[in-house]
Amino acid sequence: MGRPIGSVNKQRPFNEALRVALRSRPLALRRVADRLLDAAENGELAYIRKLADRLDGKAPQMIDHGDLPITQLSDSQLNEIAGRTNGIEPPRALPPPNKFRVQQ
Repeated sequence: MGRPIGSVNKQRPFNEALRVALRSRPLALRRVADRLLDAAENGELAYIRKLADRLDGKAPQMIDHGDLPITQLSDSQLNEIAGRTNGIEPPRALPPPNKFRVQQ
């Protein structure tokens, strides 16, 4: 289980230790990045994904609420299921063609 939603991790001891180590070995990060790029270039899928996540950001995770009773879903979740966003209905289909249209 991860951190509670809304909690702020103010102390980042690993982050600080890594920054200290990188200051003393500035080329180490470049070598690590080169290895990551080499592995991705060799077709290793995990490294390709890691590289894409770093460049484009991680794709949002889809959460399926199909097993929840409808009473436990929020209005925004119900609107999303109904195909609406922010309470606005999606565009309707085009109306049927005009039967009085002039034939050419």
